[in-house]
Amino acid sequence: MQREYIAKHLTPIIDEAKATNDGSLDDEDFKKIQTYGLTVPAMLGEAFCKLRAVEITDKEHKAITFLASMTGLFDDLFDRKNVSENYILDLLDNPTMSDTTASNEKLLINLYTQALENSDKQDTIKSQALKVFYAQVASKRQNNGNLNREEIQKITFDKGGVSMPFYRCAFDGEIDKAEYQMLYYLGAIGQLENDIFDIYKDYIAGIQTLATIETNISNLQSAYRFLMDKISELIDQTSYQPQNKQEFKLFANLVICRGLVGLDLLRRNAKRTQGVFSITKYNRKDLICDMESPLNVLKLLHYAALCNKK
Repeated sequence: MQREYIAKHLTPIIDEAKATNDGSLDDEDFKKIQTYGLTVPAMLGEAFCKLRAVEITDKEHKAITFLASMTGLFDDLFDRKNVSENYILDLLDNPTMSDTTASNEKLLINLYTQALENSDKQDTIKSQALKVFYAQVASKRQNNGNLNREEIQKITFDKGGVSMPFYRCAFDGEIDKAEYQMLYYLGAIGQLENDIFDIYKDYIAGIQTLATIETNISNLQSAYRFLMDKISELIDQTSYQPQNKQEFKLFANLVICRGLVGLDLLRRNAKRTQGVFSITKYNRKDLICDMESPLNVLKLLHYAALCNKK
């Protein structure tokens, strides 16, 4: 369903950007736009609809699709040395084509504007976008190589934690405190999960994450389990119907438990090096977790089933 939706609403925008591309967009950019535009609405959007037991409206569908599809382009702005943080702030507060000639920025502004136009909560989206901005700014410190564990954890949790409520802004209804906290921790575990699966790439790039600095995988497992328990607890505290909350948990567990499979891989590596996780001693193949392998799919289903029994 979402593939057909983006073919109708997103692909024409991408095709137009390709036709006028000045070189600031490449195939990887277009792939990210399609990937985020497909996966976030299909997974998060579907899960949230289960939680509230209300079908997604056309405006909500457009808003979440455009907010999701701009994610990769927004992230990339922080890696471009010719773009100042003040410029990005201005773009978020007042997105307009008149201030740029770069194709990548025009496409980002187009997607952001489309999202705002399909929402009745424009101020809320902009406010949450600022939180995403400041979390991105803080995450740049992970390149310095001199952060302690507590600093890395806060950056990790905040980076993922503020993104989930940002996507939630595409949907009608106010976000109360319990729901915001639940979404925050759901985003936090999503970021930690990404760091587990991206451990080799981040290590090669010199990026400090909770995964790349760890020598005792039990610590990483404890942090992950803490987040899982916190999410379950906070889902129960939301004001939605019990049956809807249970369905949301089932959906969330299927996503979250991917991280447990990734942690299994890291733990197996540690066993090969006398129980100490020594990232410098492993190669790329050792650290890449293939979630398409039948064995890992079975592990994912096993872990999800165990979580669902709690």
